[in-house]
Amino acid sequence: MTSYQLMKQRYASNKEKAKQDAMPCFFSTNIFKAKDALASVLIHKRHSTFYFIPCVPEAVIDPVTSAFNFVNPQTVLIAQPGEMEQANLSSLIISMLMISILPHSECQQQHCAFTDTGPSMVRAGYWFSQYNHYSPASSINSSLYTHLYYYSLSLDDVNFGIVVPPDQLPLLGAFSSTVKSNNPSLKALLSIATKDHQESASCAAFSTMAADPVLRASFINSTLELARANKFDGLDLAWQYPSLPSDMINLGFLLAEWRARISEEARSAGSTLLLTATVYFSNHLFDEPTDSLDYPTDAFSDNLDWINALCFGYHKNNHATVNNAALFDKTSHFSTSYGITSWLDAGIPPCKLVMGIPLFGRSWFLKNKAKNELGAAVVATGPRQKMSNQTGAMAYSEIEELLKDPSSEYVYDNRTGTSYVHCGDLWVSFDSPEVVEDKINFAQHSRLLGYFLWPISFDNLNYTTSRQASEMWLRNYESPNYKREEGFEQGLSPLEAPQDDAPTASTAQSGSTQRFSMIHKIIRVCIWLLCFILI
Repeated sequence: MTSYQLMKQRYASNKEKAKQDAMPCFFSTNIFKAKDALASVLIHKRHSTFYFIPCVPEAVIDPVTSAFNFVNPQTVLIAQPGEMEQANLSSLIISMLMISILPHSECQQQHCAFTDTGPSMVRAGYWFSQYNHYSPASSINSSLYTHLYYYSLSLDDVNFGIVVPPDQLPLLGAFSSTVKSNNPSLKALLSIATKDHQESASCAAFSTMAADPVLRASFINSTLELARANKFDGLDLAWQYPSLPSDMINLGFLLAEWRARISEEARSAGSTLLLTATVYFSNHLFDEPTDSLDYPTDAFSDNLDWINALCFGYHKNNHATVNNAALFDKTSHFSTSYGITSWLDAGIPPCKLVMGIPLFGRSWFLKNKAKNELGAAVVATGPRQKMSNQTGAMAYSEIEELLKDPSSEYVYDNRTGTSYVHCGDLWVSFDSPEVVEDKINFAQHSRLLGYFLWPISFDNLNYTTSRQASEMWLRNYESPNYKREEGFEQGLSPLEAPQDDAPTASTAQSGSTQRFSMIHKIIRVCIWLLCFILI
């Protein structure tokens, strides 16, 4: 009789015992945890009894302490010590391995099984209130989106309350009803973000708030009140960015408490608010002084409806031309493919990951206009633009005007999924229609929940890029090459990353990197070797 059969034999008679033992346990020396991006198995030893838990569906894991609670003891299989010796741990290890190599595990499907509030796809856009005079909310073609973000309100760095500037009060109150007038099914979300012009002080305010339980509770309650008062369907946290390991720990506490409060409030409100986070392009922050700054991905998976990865602005180089948002970059970690893969490898389900596409470009003045290739020397960032009111930042609508100049030259590289234009001594990296197509293909073949555009105010008056992205996503979504499963689209096969000898013509297809990192492959090999030794 196999170990699994022995466990199952004891199953019926041990329900009550499992219920009695349903107390919190911790990931310590008594628990062995094998976790893949697609599967999870736990073995817990308590009172000389081994509990084999194959993907407990209703388990609750604390986002910070990783405390594990048996909420559904019917899924726990039990073996007594003598039987465990007979069965041998090797059988369990083999079971763990078999679960880890499945392409789609039950646990992954649970993360991807949407709740009443969760969408089957996200075609989102961020509307910046500061650009209201150029792009009022009433001008948005909301039929091109499933979700629109009001960006943004911020924390006061003195009293840690949410700041609503007087000039934003009428915008805030009218936003949701305005954007829904042409698309009643659209969801409007309110984004709470750090201030762009006061990054240091604003991040410090978020850090202080997240570290204090009283301030966290006050912050959470105020966000819910604002959302309900202004008829928003959800909330977004855009903390750019946590800078200390303690910030990441406290972020986990904040999200868990926020989700709990939203669930509690929903019972009286009659509907559940969405909760999302706008995050760095990678699960690991490279721009911070510490070398070990990773997001609390377990807290993200457990408490957020999805995360929005800012897949652009990779380089802050003022000495040479660089890509603003490369899809692929074999020379560094700064690419969309690396960032998305890092989130997936860290355990974020693809159905909770939304990829950012910029509607702006980065510009520079060339040192020598005859040397205009990628990596060419520059003397300064590009001119201050009307839309962004910043040097070196060009709206897509402004780049379109530049492309109309007969002296301009447009270059698209499908190996990296990038494009740029140069005109005289001005050089601009941006996402052209070809690049947007590459990225939509990449997102869908990576089985992501969707994409977002940042900011939609920078699209042209006809919302050309927004329309292209939306139509392409829907066309692929409804394609017979995709099948529907658990509320999200699954591609039949991943898109291959471009090779060194790939053609550079605009018709060539670029796409995704491998889903799993080498680390996971090494772990699997080690488990096989361990099985061989024990058997």
